[in-house]
Amino acid sequence: MMCSTLMGAAVLMGILVYGFNADGAAVIAKPGVEMMKTSVVSNMAGIISMILPASLGQHLPLVIGILSVPLALCFDTDSYFYGMLPVMIAIGASFGVEAFPIAVAMVVCRNCATFISPMVPATLLGIGLADVDIKDHIKASFGYVWIFSILCMLFAVVLGILPL
Repeated sequence: MMCSTLMGAAVLMGILVYGFNADGAAVIAKPGVEMMKTSVVSNMAGIISMILPASLGQHLPLVIGILSVPLALCFDTDSYFYGMLPVMIAIGASFGVEAFPIAVAMVVCRNCATFISPMVPATLLGIGLADVDIKDHIKASFGYVWIFSILCMLFAVVLGILPL
């Protein structure tokens, strides 16, 4: 089961990241070379980069870190990391931001919100066993989790992992 999930994720990433020429043949980007302009990720990143102000784009890891907890309630883990991470890295590249701080902000801050997300089966199991409603659990935990997530991000800034 896990093998088929990982193979499906690899196919999804191949479709999102690799470009295609006019004949429909895949154009494979080499490591260290900018992604082809015809890939799904680069097109999505280009659209968002046009809308995003340059002053905000320079601080993309911090913006992602602040918004990770609310986004955790909207996206499950796989769609967050397989779908959003490549797009965010491509947006950051258009503003001159390296991929590492973006990935750190997405991983650290998102994982703080894992167990308040209704997209995580363990959360549903836990609230079922505790006989608590999901909205009550989120309402009681959201503020604490968001503050803890921002503190984790600030700790990464102090360590020099996330640039200001």
